[in-house]
Amino acid sequence: MIDARRDQIVKLRQAGLSYAKIGRNLGISGERVRQILQGRRTREKLDLRSKAVLRGGEVASLLGVHMNTVRRWSDKGVLKSFRVGLRHERRFRREDVDAFLEEEGAKPPAASE
Repeated sequence: MIDARRDQIVKLRQAGLSYAKIGRNLGISGERVRQILQGRRTREKLDLRSKAVLRGGEVASLLGVHMNTVRRWSDKGVLKSFRVGLRHERRFRREDVDAFLEEEGAKPPAASE
């Protein structure tokens, strides 16, 4: 998908459109247009599979659910987490997330749980 989007951006740039105009047409920021052209990926997509400890948003991205769902599962003990820092932010061990996926048959539980 990124390759198709990149090709589209290249054509629009060759047509003389600015990054901002291309971004508005595609529903993304002008900076993201520039990143796509330079071959950069967003932080979440870089290498989550190799990270030992994940933030809540990264877990949500991996599981394909909203961050509030990850919080709810954490509060109920469905998904193991631990707290760090003065703000007591949640962190998730990679092996716990993988175990959760195996336990659920690679299908996260319903959001209503």
